Amino acid sequence: MGFLSKLMKNPLVQMALPAALSFAAGPAFGALGGKFGLFKNMSPLMANALKQTALGYGTAALSGSRRPAQAAMAAGLTSIPFSYLSAANAAKAFNAANAGTATQEVLRPQSVMKNIPFDQVDVDQGFFMPSQTPTTVMAPTTVPYTAPTVTAQDILFGRTPQAAMMGPSSLDQYVGNQADAMPGFTRTLNPNATSTADQFIFSKEMPGTALEMPTADIFSKPVLDAEGMPTGRFETNFLPTAVSQAAGLYAGRDTPEEEFEAAKRRRRKELAFLYGVDESLIEGEMDNPFYTGSFMNTGGIASLDMEMGGDVSGPGGPKDDMIDAKLSDGEFVMTAKAVENFGNGSRMEGAKRMYKMMNKLDPESEKMGER
Repeated sequence: MGFLSKLMKNPLVQMALPAALSFAAGPAFGALGGKFGLFKNMSPLMANALKQTALGYGTAALSGSRRPAQAAMAAGLTSIPFSYLSAANAAKAFNAANAGTATQEVLRPQSVMKNIPFDQVDVDQGFFMPSQTPTTVMAPTTVPYTAPTVTAQDILFGRTPQAAMMGPSSLDQYVGNQADAMPGFTRTLNPNATSTADQFIFSKEMPGTALEMPTADIFSKPVLDAEGMPTGRFETNFLPTAVSQAAGLYAGRDTPEEEFEAAKRRRRKELAFLYGVDESLIEGEMDNPFYTGSFMNTGGIASLDMEMGGDVSGPGGPKDDMIDAKLSDGEFVMTAKAVENFGNGSRMEGAKRMYKMMNKLDPESEKMGER
């Protein structure tokens, strides 16, 4: 995970990551949504935001961000304008595709005159005169068709328009005689008949095809032909994911204070390696740990300046000789056992008494309080 975290923090990787996610996000989320229906019942606005939020959180976590939730929120919110633009384009294409049809073919009741059956013998004998009577039949006709229209808001929030999402109806027709009649077809006289073979027009009303509600998919975009009409094919849309994930990385970045602290930690490790000491002994960029109080207080192989005298604290035991000391000409060093015996078994008490004796003999020497 350390290597991955370092890799994700590389500026070049962070620049290329949104584009790489764009390549994979469209097919991946399409498969998830289609096969498992994770986003099937969500509005496109919410589905797109959640997808970008998930990508933003994962990207921030992989890059070692301290604020993956903040990065995820920024990525999700940034996707909203792209969702609206996608919905607006989808609504425009849908309305344009259906606006060209103004009429539809239907069967409507129509009053016609029907011949009353008669016997020619009765007519010849004057008992009956041929006549007609009005009747109602279902006749083909053309009526206005109003195509349903959708708005960007309808698509974004998954709202179905009040008008039925149906295309124009049409008629299935053929000509023939009475023997050609099929169930479900209405028979009307053929005004252009030339014989009994094409005496009638048989018609059946076919309902319009159901129109699919367009969606606002920001991970892909339709491929248009030379006239700007959709071809039915789609290609990956890189821009929305690239911008959303870039916004997420920016929102999850370290603050200047955190960047400074991280730089100090890295520099402390470098200096500790340079001097061959523990990191806790490094106090500053320009401080040599061999000459700082922290080194002498916490132990280590020290070079101690004892020009002012005083007690020595460091690693090892009373006779290990692990501390290098800087002494001045004429100074005298006593053993740890001598200090302990001088304090009746207490090293601290012995040090106090030796300080007192040193200060009495050399008033300018270091006082224990100063130590």
